[in-house]
Amino acid sequence: MNNENYIRELNIGKVRLENNLILAPLAGVTDYPFRLICRALGAGLTVSEMVHVTALTYKSKTTPTLTKRSEAERPFSIQLFGNKPEHFANSVRFIIRNRLSELIDINMGCPAKQVVTSGSGSYLMKQPALAREIIKACVDASAEFGCDRVPITVKMRLGWDLDSINAVDYVKMAEDLGAEMVTVHARTYSMRFSGTPLYHHVAECKKAVKIPVVVNGDINLYDSIKKVLDITGADGVMIGRAAMGRIWIFNDILRQAAGKRMLDFSIADVIKLMKLHGRLVGTFYSDINGVLSFRKQLLWYTKGWYDSARLRERLKLVESPDEIDEILDEYLNRIGNLALPENKIFNVYEKVYV
Repeated sequence: MNNENYIRELNIGKVRLENNLILAPLAGVTDYPFRLICRALGAGLTVSEMVHVTALTYKSKTTPTLTKRSEAERPFSIQLFGNKPEHFANSVRFIIRNRLSELIDINMGCPAKQVVTSGSGSYLMKQPALAREIIKACVDASAEFGCDRVPITVKMRLGWDLDSINAVDYVKMAEDLGAEMVTVHARTYSMRFSGTPLYHHVAECKKAVKIPVVVNGDINLYDSIKKVLDITGADGVMIGRAAMGRIWIFNDILRQAAGKRMLDFSIADVIKLMKLHGRLVGTFYSDINGVLSFRKQLLWYTKGWYDSARLRERLKLVESPDEIDEILDEYLNRIGNLALPENKIFNVYEKVYV
């Protein structure tokens, strides 16, 4: 693949992405504030946290929080999970009727215990008949809206375990039923997030279908994208854990692809971004729960910082954006505008998240 072709536009049915860098859905992480920053910093597509189809069908109070997006977040995809085809169909109708997103994704890849034990997520990789029903229900429900229909996509794993890799069969099934893109995490359910990704199986998926195939699993900076796309021939990449604590990763990738250096962030620069993120969290959530959930992200941001033990202990207990600002300002005044050593953020991220 030529250098200039790694980062490119991607068409998913009638939806055009300005680039093929997609933010993965991460429960408890990729909420509205997180996605908004990723989009501003270069992500071609953002995807909601997982939305349970039964909750959406019965209008759960949490649904508006999970599905809210800004005008800047176009195109946007909502990811659905569950195990009842009729609830998937109802959810698709609700999303399209209310113009909540330009794409709808079906989760067949989440390995979380509570998801799998409910018969959803990765569990569907060993239930092909049910998986077929769910995809068909979504595609048929979308087709009811004619020219206003929304493309259906599917995110999956390679299979349940190494003895039952069946992703090629699933991507063929998805295409045959009318799905317009598939994302394949290059691990099985049993591998969770450990072990070397098996990208050659994603290459087999790409060869088997004509619809776009996106690869997921241990994607970080530009060199890894080139390597993975060369192996798989995939049409794009999905980035998840690599953005945790390095929310500007999409900007870094685009700069590298353009032959530019990544931005040299000082701690003061990162603190400005953390404050912005905190303010977005405080504005979006109507109660303290948003800030409580944001605490873990504050710890990701500050991993490996100079003399930061006391800072991190205090950030674990914050209850408001004002308190976040106060603690960060005190830390910055104590250490001065200390520049992070070359690539330190990347090295810390690489050690922890890859």
